Amino acid sequence: MFSWYGRARGYYFSLSRPKFEALTLAIALLVGLVIMPVLVFIVGSYALKSYAHGGLFSLFVDFYKGLVDLRPSCWIVLIGPFVFLSFFRICRHLLRKL
Repeated sequence: MFSWYGRARGYYFSLSRPKFEALTLAIALLVGLVIMPVLVFIVGSYALKSYAHGGLFSLFVDFYKGLVDLRPSCWIVLIGPFVFLSFFRICRHLLRKL
């Protein structure tokens, strides 16, 4: 049932170091571009009620406009998954050294 997952995982971990890091960055940025705004919308709708400018697609438009306008909050949302992943990898590396 999950043979595609096993093959994708095997391919991912068999890549050379630069390709592995580039793919990791690409996946993290894709998550920041697509998944994070959805999560922000869901949590914001629950905690703060409805979005002031409309629905989910309005948030996407505002988010992408914010990236173009170089708003720091939008860029933090975009690079957040990569920073979190990098922090996790550094902590794991340090704990393995102990």
